[in-house]
Amino acid sequence: MKERKFCPIKNNVTAVVVLHIVVLIIGLSFITYRIYTNSFYARYNKQMESILTYAQSHIDDDDMSECARTYIESEKYRETQAFFDNFVDNYTDLHYLYIVKIMDPEDAVGIRSVCSANSKNEKENEPENVLHLGDGEEDWYTKDTVEKFREILNGNEDVFFLQPSAWGMDYTLARPLIDSMGYHYAVLCVDISTDELKQSLYKNLILNILLVVLLGLTLTLILLIWLNRNVIDPISMLNNSVKDYDESAHGKYDPDHLVFTQPEIKVNNEIRALSETIYKMSLNVRDYAKDNVSAEKKVEGLKGYVSKINDVAYYDPLTRVKNRAAYEKKCEDLEADIFNRVARFAIVMADINFLKKVNDKFGHDKGNEYIVGVCAILSDIFKRSPIFRVGGDEFVIILEGKDYANRDELIKTAREELAAAFANSDAEPWHRYSAAMGMAVYVQGEDESVESVFKRADEEMYEAKVSMKAQR
Repeated sequence: MKERKFCPIKNNVTAVVVLHIVVLIIGLSFITYRIYTNSFYARYNKQMESILTYAQSHIDDDDMSECARTYIESEKYRETQAFFDNFVDNYTDLHYLYIVKIMDPEDAVGIRSVCSANSKNEKENEPENVLHLGDGEEDWYTKDTVEKFREILNGNEDVFFLQPSAWGMDYTLARPLIDSMGYHYAVLCVDISTDELKQSLYKNLILNILLVVLLGLTLTLILLIWLNRNVIDPISMLNNSVKDYDESAHGKYDPDHLVFTQPEIKVNNEIRALSETIYKMSLNVRDYAKDNVSAEKKVEGLKGYVSKINDVAYYDPLTRVKNRAAYEKKCEDLEADIFNRVARFAIVMADINFLKKVNDKFGHDKGNEYIVGVCAILSDIFKRSPIFRVGGDEFVIILEGKDYANRDELIKTAREELAAAFANSDAEPWHRYSAAMGMAVYVQGEDESVESVFKRADEEMYEAKVSMKAQR
């Protein structure tokens, strides 16, 4: 099979972090744009409303209405004109401040000036651009703009809108003026150049977005440094150590060469825990290899006795009871008895409790003593029945003959002795034996097999184990 190529975790993590930060920057930039734009226009709107209110306070509506009707300047008109001119000279952010009269629809000049603020610079250097009462040209405003002003004139509310005119595109606030007779005679307006507005807006937006980007880049750098130190580098160290272990242990016959050398992982997280777990697993492999070597040496000492060699093949080297191979052979014999309708047996399943705790805390030598001690208790009680070690902490007992007849009494005795051993607080922890047990009886004529009887015994054992854990 072709070896699969893996992408380094550092590349994956970096790509994911950068992608998330980029999305975060884009999202924050968009939100910043919306919030700042809204607040920016809200600030200008409030400012423009204040200007109109202040300007309106200097207007005599009845006098101004008469001037708009007759196009004749009054003394109060001139005072208002002077106020407008002075205001626009002192308020540099303002583009225009003016009052316009909206003409009848049939008039070619749709809008005429009533009172328009003229700056000092315009009066001195551009007198042709100075507007007077009644001035108006057809090309000053588009038809749509004229209609917009007409709607505002006939209404009763302030209106903000973009206004194209001969002087460019302006952001306008317009307010209808009403005399004491209730006649809507003109519209008071204040304009701000959209070019200046946008320039100010974009300048501040760019600064805010640059701050967001800078914050995002700083966050990315900090996060990558943290990930490298706490995740990526420790994983790389562990990966390299496992590779070295695989190469060094391959082909070695000395069990001591099977011990994993832990890397120096300084972080206290799951990676360090994984390293320690691999180390403990390697100790289990070493101990298992040592047991096999010990068993092989025993078998070597029996080479002259062919019959005994066969016995060794079916016995567990640690407990000296029969092993899984012997159990499978026994199952074949029982299946033959079932087929011949002469089977009469029960299966006891025993599972040692707390073996891992003993191994981890006191070492595997004490763990082996613990296994042998439990097995000794079972062997003393089930004297006439074969015992099989089918796993590291699992035993199966086949009850036949007298043990089968006395099965209930025997399993009760076994449970009581194990419970007494565990309750002996004066004994060493590896001598306080404990095991969960379950028993099932073969029922002839129920279409049963050895396996089905074993499963029932295993289920009863598991229920006993759960009950024992609950009691503790």
